Amino acid sequence: MWKITPLHVGTLDTIMSSVIMKHGVKSNPGELTQLYHFAWLLEDEERGRKILVDTGGDDNLERNSRLHNPIRRDEGKHVIEMLARHGVKPEQLDAIIITHLHWDHAQAILDLPRDLPVYVQREELHFALDPYPTDRKYYEADAKDQVPYYLQCYHQYKLVDGDVEIEPGLSVVHLPGHSNGSQGVVVDTKDGRFVIAGDMINIRANWEQRMPGGIYNDIRRYFDSFAKLEKLEKEGAVILPSHDRWVLDTYPVIG
Repeated sequence: MWKITPLHVGTLDTIMSSVIMKHGVKSNPGELTQLYHFAWLLEDEERGRKILVDTGGDDNLERNSRLHNPIRRDEGKHVIEMLARHGVKPEQLDAIIITHLHWDHAQAILDLPRDLPVYVQREELHFALDPYPTDRKYYEADAKDQVPYYLQCYHQYKLVDGDVEIEPGLSVVHLPGHSNGSQGVVVDTKDGRFVIAGDMINIRANWEQRMPGGIYNDIRRYFDSFAKLEKLEKEGAVILPSHDRWVLDTYPVIG
């Protein structure tokens, strides 16, 4: 059985219409909101395994705020420092799973050991190599100052196709819609089954209203992914959003 510890690695200022699709939303889609950025530490103490799901961004907050949205990080909240708070050194990690390759979920791969296997959907990598014009900034595809971060760790990728068991009690499920290769991570704990949904579910309202996020590239596949999550929920799984403070308030540690 696994234990899940969400790691708060940054806070980003944005508008609600980037978090939840404006169609049918009762709140003002232009209102400002704050998104928590998470990495997720998974530990199977019996088997001595430690896996990180997503990494957050790197420490160049000025650059990230300029290229994306204003982001801040309290001192000591880089992913490596957050791991240390829980007694984990980067070299103790066994693998990384990335829900999708957007900068705020994958950029800090480059700050972690460069021999770690990184599990990502093959379709996500293919899309990142040639994203739609509206998606290019999320992958920093047009950045002039460096090779895109997701190419610098190319040698680490363990590409998966669709729904795949990674280890006992730990699997990934393909959840396209936010990006072509978005995936969720299904984790069995002593408290039950949980799904780290990635940006398929930004905040609880996305799930409660069955309302896609404001950033999506295939609305039909998005609703197909909703149906997939609904099946998992009916089987007893708890769906965890990727950017909601509610996670820390409700599930500071799972399992």
